[in-house]
Amino acid sequence: MTGWIDDVPILDEFVTRRDIYPYYLVIGDRPTPGEVVVDGVRAINAASTDYLGLATDSGVCSAAAKAAAKYGTCCTGSPLLGTIGLHHELEEELADFLRRPAVMLTMTGFQANLSLSALFGTHHMVIADQHIHASLVESVSLGRAEHRRFGHNDIAHAERLMRTAVKKGKTPVILTEGAFSLGGDLCPLPQLAELAERYGAGLIVDGAHDFGVLGNNGRGIGEHFDAEGAIDIVTGTLCKAFGSSGGFVAGSVKAIRNLRHFGTAQVYSASLPPASAAAALTAVRTARARPELRAALRDSAQRLHRGLAQLGHRMPAWPGPAVALPAGEPEPGLKTWRALLDAGVFTGAFLPPSVAGDQLVLRITVTAAHTPDQVDRIIEVVGRHLPPQTTAA
Repeated sequence: MTGWIDDVPILDEFVTRRDIYPYYLVIGDRPTPGEVVVDGVRAINAASTDYLGLATDSGVCSAAAKAAAKYGTCCTGSPLLGTIGLHHELEEELADFLRRPAVMLTMTGFQANLSLSALFGTHHMVIADQHIHASLVESVSLGRAEHRRFGHNDIAHAERLMRTAVKKGKTPVILTEGAFSLGGDLCPLPQLAELAERYGAGLIVDGAHDFGVLGNNGRGIGEHFDAEGAIDIVTGTLCKAFGSSGGFVAGSVKAIRNLRHFGTAQVYSASLPPASAAAALTAVRTARARPELRAALRDSAQRLHRGLAQLGHRMPAWPGPAVALPAGEPEPGLKTWRALLDAGVFTGAFLPPSVAGDQLVLRITVTAAHTPDQVDRIIEVVGRHLPPQTTAA
C-alpha cells in the first residue's frame, strides 16, 4: 500500500511534465567556467553558487586529484575514527581566515547547521528569522530549546520575542543568515548585535552565501558590518564560494568541543573525503590570495542589478550575486523558466511551499567566472521572457 504517503499537489502536477520540470536535470558538460550543457542545451550557468569560480580552477582541481591518489576516495568512517592531516590543516586555515578560535568540519553545510542542535538546551529560546535555511529549522526542532520565529529582518518583532524569553527566564539565542539564500538581501547585523548585547543573547549566523563574498577580505557579513566580534558562532559551506563540498562550524573552543562529541549529525556521519578537503583548502588559500576574484564577482553582480533594474525589476539594496525574481503562478512560471533555458540561460526555480505565497520564484546568480557579455546576455534574455511582477518575491 502507498496510501500513507502524502501527496504534494503542486509538485505532483509538474513532476511528469518533462518539458517544464526543473529539477534533477543532467549537467552534461561545462564548455567554459560560466557555462553548462543542461538537458542538451548549452547555456550560461545562472543557477550556480560557485561565486568565485573556483570549482573549475586548475589548482583546486589538481589538489583534489593528488589527495585522492594519496589517501583514496574516502576516509571510511566518522571523524571520530577517520580524521587525516588534511582535515586539521583545513580547520586551522578556516579558523585563521575567519579569526575564530576553533573550527569543526562537516560532510555538508546542511550537516553543519544540523549539528547545532546539541547546543540548544531547555534553558534557551531560539529566536530565528523567518527566512532561515531549512537546515537551521531542522536543527532547532532537534534541539531542546523553545523556538520562536520573527518576521524577516523585523528587528521590532525580534525584540518583542527577546523580552518574552527574558520574562520566561530563558536565555535567548538569535539565529539568522548573513546573506539570505533566495532574496539575496542582508541581515541587519548591527541591530541584531545590539539586541544580543542588551538582552544577553547568543548570536549565530549562517554565512553560506556571504563567506568568500562579503567584506574586504571575504570573511562575510561580520567583516562587512565591522561586527565580527558580536557573532558567537558562524556556520558555512564549502560548496559555494570555496568551490568544493563540505561545511563547517566556527566558534569558541568550548562550543566546538561540545559539537565534536555531542553533535550527533557530526559524530554519526562520515568524514569529508580527502579530495574535497584538499580542494577546499586550496580554494580558501586561493580566495585569500586573489582579491581580484571578489572584485570580478562584485562587478558582475553590479552589472546584473543595473540591467535588471533598468528592465523594471525590483532589486534589493545590496547588489549581491543572487537575485530572486517572481515569475507568476507555477505553471506559467515554469514555462518561463524553460523559455529562459531554451534561450541559453539556466536559472534556478523555486516552487511553493519552499517560497512564501503562490508564485514561483526564479533565482539568477552570477559569478566571477561570468564575462560581461554573458551577464549582458542574461539581462537580455530575462528582458524578453520575464516581465517585472507586481508582487514581491
